[in-house]
Amino acid sequence: MNYFLILLLFAGAALIFYIIRQSKLKRLSAADNDRVEQIQAEPMQKLLSHAGKDRDASDRQLELPIQAAPPKSGDMPPRILIVDDQAAIRMLLCEMFELEGLQVCEASNGRMAIELVRQIPIDFILMDVKMPDMDGFETLTEIRSFNSTVKVAMITAYGDSDKLELAKQLGTLAFFTKPFDIEIVKSLVLSSLRSS
Repeated sequence: MNYFLILLLFAGAALIFYIIRQSKLKRLSAADNDRVEQIQAEPMQKLLSHAGKDRDASDRQLELPIQAAPPKSGDMPPRILIVDDQAAIRMLLCEMFELEGLQVCEASNGRMAIELVRQIPIDFILMDVKMPDMDGFETLTEIRSFNSTVKVAMITAYGDSDKLELAKQLGTLAFFTKPFDIEIVKSLVLSSLRSS
C-alpha cells in the first residue's frame, strides 16, 4: 500500500512536470537531438529483431559498435543521463535537472544507456539497478569497459550490502534506496558536476 502511494505521488508529479516540459525548448542542439533520437531507436530495433529467436540467440549480447565519445565543448552545460525503466521516474528526474540548466538524456534500459554513452559525451549517469534486459550493474560494467571517468549514482528499491560493495567497486558515487529524497539526489548530482 505504501509503495502504491509513492508511485501515485510520482505519477502526479510526473504529470505536472510533463506539462511544463511540453512548453519548454529542448536544450540539446539540433544535431545532438537528431543523434539522441537515432541512438534511442537503434538498440530497440536490434532488441526487437532478436525477439522470438531461440534462447541461445537471445542470450548473446547485441553487437554494438565501439566508438569514442566526441570531445565535449567547454561552453555546453553538463549532460546527465537518466536510466530507468519507469517512465514516470525518468520524467520527474529529467524535468528537475532541466530546470537546473543541465542537458538531459534518458534511456529506458541498459542497452540504450550504453549506446548513448558511446555516442555522446555524458558527464553524469543516474541509473536504476533493476531493469529489464540488463540490470544497472551489468550496464555500468559495460560502460566502465570504455568510459572510466563518467560519474555515476545508482537508485534501487533494495538496500543490499553486497550490491553497495559492487557499486563502490564500479566507481559509483552514491547508492540511493527508493523512495529517495529528490532534493538529496539533486544536491549530489549538482555538487558532483560543479566539482569537475
